[in-house]
Formats: sequence, C-alpha cells, structure tokens
Amino acid sequence: MKRYPPAKAVLAPLLASLLLSIGAAPARACTAMVFKAQDGTGIYARTMEWGAFDLKSDMVLVPRATAFESALGDGKTGMAWKNAFGFVGINAAGLPYATDGMNEAGLAVGALFFPGFAEFQEPRADQQSVTVSSVDLVNYLLSNFKTVGEVREALPNIRVVRNEEIEKQFGTPVPLHHIVTDAAGGSIVIEYTQSGLSIYDNRVGVMTNSPTYDWHLLNLRNYANLKPSGASPQRSIDGVSLAPFGAGSGMLGLPGDFTPPSRFVRAVAFVNTMEPVKDAAEAVDAASTMLNNFDIPKGLVREGASPEDFHLGYTQWSVIADTTHRVYYYWTMYDRRMRSVDLGKLDFDAGKPSAFPLDRVRKQDIEDRSGDFGR
Repeated sequence: MKRYPPAKAVLAPLLASLLLSIGAAPARACTAMVFKAQDGTGIYARTMEWGAFDLKSDMVLVPRATAFESALGDGKTGMAWKNAFGFVGINAAGLPYATDGMNEAGLAVGALFFPGFAEFQEPRADQQSVTVSSVDLVNYLLSNFKTVGEVREALPNIRVVRNEEIEKQFGTPVPLHHIVTDAAGGSIVIEYTQSGLSIYDNRVGVMTNSPTYDWHLLNLRNYANLKPSGASPQRSIDGVSLAPFGAGSGMLGLPGDFTPPSRFVRAVAFVNTMEPVKDAAEAVDAASTMLNNFDIPKGLVREGASPEDFHLGYTQWSVIADTTHRVYYYWTMYDRRMRSVDLGKLDFDAGKPSAFPLDRVRKQDIEDRSGDFGR
C-alpha cells in the first residue's frame, strides 16, 4: 500500500518561494471551542486563521490501514504505523498533514499556532521508532485513538520533535499546540514547552494561541465580574440615573480585540453563557453563531516589520465536528454556505486516501428570493 509521503518530497517546489519571500512569521489566530447539547451531543468547533498565503486546503479521506511514516529531517524517518481508524481531515497546500480532523470513533484533533512557547523534544537516535514530527501529530492521534483518555496515556510514551528541514522550507518555525476532543465530550489541551509535555483538562471548553493554557486560565480571574445579566436599571446616585444605555451591560469589559488572551476570554464567555441547546441541529447552529464572532476580515490584522512590509492574518475556513454523530461541517471565506461530511457514509476500507478542494467554486452561494413575493 502506498505510504503517506514525507513532507520533504513535496514541500520545496510548492511553498519555498512563497514563504521565503514573506520573510516573517505568518499570523495565525485560531480559536477553538467545545461544548455539549442536552441530549449528549458533543461539539468541537474552530476557526483557521493564516495570512502568509492561500492555504488551498483540501478535505482528505484517509482509509483504515493507510501506511504512515513520519519524516524527521536529514533523510531520517521516525515512527511508522498503519491507522486503526479511518478519518477525515483538512490539510494545507495539498500537503499530507492534517491541521484538523475527526476519526470514525468521534475523536477530533486540531492544531493551533503556539509561537514563542512551543518547544518540542530533542531527537534521540535510540528512540526514532517512537518519534513523531510535530506536524504529523494530528495524523498520528486521529489514526490510533478513540478517546481522550487513550491519548493522555499514550503521549508520554512517544517523542514529538521539530522537523527543522520542513521549517526551513516554510521559511518560518511551525510552533503548534493541540486540542483533542472525543465522542463523550472529554477535551484536553496538549502543549510541548521548555518545561516538557503538559496535558491540561479543558474544563472551560476553549483554546486559542499563546501564552500557555494555564496562563489563560489564570487570566480569567481578571474578568470574574462578567455576567450575562445586565445591571439593575434602578441604580442611581442622588437621583442621577445609572441605568445602562442598552442590553449587554453585564459583559461590559469583555475584550473585543483579536489577541489570543482576548479571544480566549471572549470564547469562554460565549461557551459558558450560551442558552442550553437540545440536540445536534441546535448545537451546530449555536457553534456557527459563536465562531462568526472570531472571523478576522482580510486586512484587519497586519504583522510585520513596518506598515509597508507586513503579512495579514485572516480567517480562511472554519469547522464544526459533531463528535457523537460523526458529522464534520465546514465553510470557507469564499463560500459561507455550510457543508458537511458524514463519516457514517464514507468507505474507510478504500484502498488509498482521496481528497477534494474545500470549494468547488470560490464564489458565495447566494440564493435569489426576489421572485418569491406574492406566492
């Protein structure tokens, strides 16, 4: 069976000129959320922000028993495996690395940027057979595990390392951390830093980018006063009314910028104040509404050496995974119509991976209702 190829064979001709010409680390500002409906349906949702170039992402189906071999650089290869679980995932630039996905057991995994803090383990020649490149970690987890508990147990027994060869082709480091969610609604955050491997229970149901997850939890204490109910309209000082101007006064102080700490606080507020939803349909609708609040228009976020020398950060696609019913939803910046992939309808015994571009046509799907008047 044909192996999923290591990145070295395909990266250079595809990305080197694009990314080396940028000369700065691309902005990536993803936001992820996890929650459950009243009927037990588990929902994982995230945005994908990337500003260095058009990701041209594909939806990829990886059948069971696909052979993987993790490239470590300098011609070295690490762990080789055949996946026990078929999965679907979204890649970037046609490369064989999922940045996000869900497997047939309902395990969902997402990779988010983690600049300034990600520090992976050192390669060891005597442990190459249990070593995985950091860009291969989503593939590895989706291939082999069905629960958060299994992932937690397995991670200390493998080594996760940088592939500096890939990063040279990128023209920038690829610092990542990961969120994992299972069909029962369990969720963890995986971070490799100077302190080593940290696995956090994701009790607040949110993940963004830097700093570390425990810092974000501590920062929530700065917003302990936020609440969904507004201030009392009866408050006054010596007859001077202190009634709020309108709805939403209880959330006065909720940060609205696009920095990772602010998005983390905002997402926690959304997930933990949302009205309970009864089932999968309502949960998907609620998730899409919340994700829309994190969309970054192209041009709003600019990072670089100067106002003339910059790269953009903007939302290229978003996904929602119903981990209970194994349905993977998505939309893109080019076509906001929600589309779905039902894993129960897929052939995970197919002979080899297959893929399709996220958009058939990069054009908004707009329905003209002008002719419906008077009917």
